[in-house]
Amino acid sequence: MANQDPQPEIYTTTHNFDASAADVTAGTTNTVTVYTNQANNEEVRIYAIEVLIQDEDGTPVTTLTDFDIAIGVGPNNVPSNSFNINGLNIKMQNGGEPLAFPCPILVLFQQPLQITIEVMTTIATASDRERTVKVNLIGELAIQKVACRT
Repeated sequence: MANQDPQPEIYTTTHNFDASAADVTAGTTNTVTVYTNQANNEEVRIYAIEVLIQDEDGTPVTTLTDFDIAIGVGPNNVPSNSFNINGLNIKMQNGGEPLAFPCPILVLFQQPLQITIEVMTTIATASDRERTVKVNLIGELAIQKVACRT
């Protein structure tokens, strides 16, 4: 429930891909559901996204790592197609700004918000070969506005 209107929010997900015992093949996905804890008269608006890819030691990965992201709201993805996050990761590693969406992603009451990360290039087996993708969704929780007749 919002304590202020609108209330700033950051929703964080972590997606782990461990190739220390076996290859992580292309097409492997990891989905995390975000619980927004909003009331029936509130909505969540997501304005921007930050992505950070790290290795097993928590060190940022600056080499080419090929991942796609899909943001699911209710039964649909928004945007409708997944997109590659490698360029966004490199931008964030160099102190860049988050990727701002041209219009906010709207999450209404009881709509699941899911972040799916897909491996696009096989991660070969090696000792201590782990990739963690951290995603921050930057948005706000607000009370829905109702147009009233006067």
